[in-house]
Amino acid sequence: MTDLSQDELTVLLIAAQGESMMPIGRWEAPVENLVERGYLRRTDRFNNYITDEGRAVAEAQDNANFKAVIEKRNEVVGAQDKARARAEELAILLAELAAYSAAMTDDDKLTALKNWGRIVLENAKEKLG
Repeated sequence: MTDLSQDELTVLLIAAQGESMMPIGRWEAPVENLVERGYLRRTDRFNNYITDEGRAVAEAQDNANFKAVIEKRNEVVGAQDKARARAEELAILLAELAAYSAAMTDDDKLTALKNWGRIVLENAKEKLG
């Protein structure tokens, strides 16, 4: 796959919609580069149209960008799902711990949970650091 700058890809995607691209301002360098690479065809100084090769490159890179976004999204969702599952496991264990502790100390379960929560948090901080 040919690497395009974000501006070059933007120019090609606009041109792929049938628009002429003028090499002015921000678009001057990308348009000139794309003409040199054969991805745009110049009819005159201010009218540059996408070539078949330019259309194929734009589509391939746009698809690759879209695929990368989907893959990253799936990675994030997977990590969130795993974190949620681990948090649920931890909540179950803490509730069990509080119930056992309350039975032995005659504290109510919420007090036992708060006490053990502080202890578990301090222990976790030590393990992180």
